[in-house]
Amino acid sequence: MAAYNGPSGSDVETDTPTGRVTLRDIAQAVGVSISTASRALSGAPGISLDVRSKIQLAAERLSYAGALPGIAQITVLTDLHRADSSAGEFMHAVQRGVEQRARDLGLSLSMKLVGASGMARLEPDKDTSGYLLFSMQHEDMVQLLSERGIPAVIVNGREPLMRLDAVAPANHTGGYLGAHHLLALGHTRILSLSHSPRPTIRDRMAGSREAMQEAGVDTIEGNTIELEAMRTNLAYQAVKQRIDTKGGRDFTAILCCNDACAFGAIAALTEAGLSVPGDVSVVGFDDIPTAALNSVPLTTIHVEAGDIGARSVNRLIERIRAQDHLATYTETAVRLVVRDSTGPVRH
Repeated sequence: MAAYNGPSGSDVETDTPTGRVTLRDIAQAVGVSISTASRALSGAPGISLDVRSKIQLAAERLSYAGALPGIAQITVLTDLHRADSSAGEFMHAVQRGVEQRARDLGLSLSMKLVGASGMARLEPDKDTSGYLLFSMQHEDMVQLLSERGIPAVIVNGREPLMRLDAVAPANHTGGYLGAHHLLALGHTRILSLSHSPRPTIRDRMAGSREAMQEAGVDTIEGNTIELEAMRTNLAYQAVKQRIDTKGGRDFTAILCCNDACAFGAIAALTEAGLSVPGDVSVVGFDDIPTAALNSVPLTTIHVEAGDIGARSVNRLIERIRAQDHLATYTETAVRLVVRDSTGPVRH
């Protein structure tokens, strides 16, 4: 007899001499009847989402041959240019999480680049069981998928009207943590670099404002700079222009919408003869691998990028198999990583 680890970590023996996992094994691992396990895996109604999820996870963990029947292919839709520095390391890490999870489940995965002008004209592929919208939520595409009831999950994003499922880091919490850290160091004149077209970035900015309000610090109008894109060069230009226009710095800290922008901000400060963190503290967001290797190791908000990709695949599978139509927004925990780019305010 073959053995596998049950849900409590104990060994459970299969009933077949070949060691092939059966429905009986799945049912025993979860503690349900064979009939319930069969109906859950076939997508039959009348089973709670909690029980269905436990059965599905057990089947996938034990490599049950019928774990994912009828799922032909998952297609990833993206409008991000792979060489675009604003996508960079973080989105590649998310993509690796998607690809690894798809491999683990034996799923076929395809990637399709779609320009903004082609969103309304894109026809769903008949060979695709579901779509992952890779850090994008164009209205035309969201409306098309939602109206047709096509399974889709937004990866690293948030759809304000909750028409589609989405998975993203806890952006509001991350923004709060970054601002709270600066406030604890005595900073009250905090400049923010934002990109408000993205709902996730609006969440980050909202979190930082909440921390300031709790500390009794007024958010000063004009202390948020809107960037056309979250790129190092644009952040560099914005901070340089701010210093030139004001004839010097009128802030003691910069809260950046991502790490790439933080690198640009630090470059502009250094060029102006300002030290980081002596004169200005800088906080990023994402904790990409190069954040710790920057000329000034960056204090930032750590995000488990690969986990976001893997969870997006899991949610899409649930959406493909589920009988209900309730969209969910999944947030993954983030944490503050303190390095050399932040320090106490100098009066």
